[in-house]
Amino acid sequence: MTINDVSLLGKKVLVGIIVTLIPFVIIFGGLWLTQKLLAGNQKPVQVTTHQAKSA
Repeated sequence: MTINDVSLLGKKVLVGIIVTLIPFVIIFGGLWLTQKLLAGNQKPVQVTTHQAKSA
């Protein structure tokens, strides 16, 4: 194998990794953005406790 063959093989592997990672970045980025947008619109729930009056 010549240096050109190794270089071409390395470029193909790099492109394959990038092409594989792009859909994951899009999907998980969209899920993260959706979670942030939905979490920003929720109002915080206040929990109050009432103590029973004893006579």
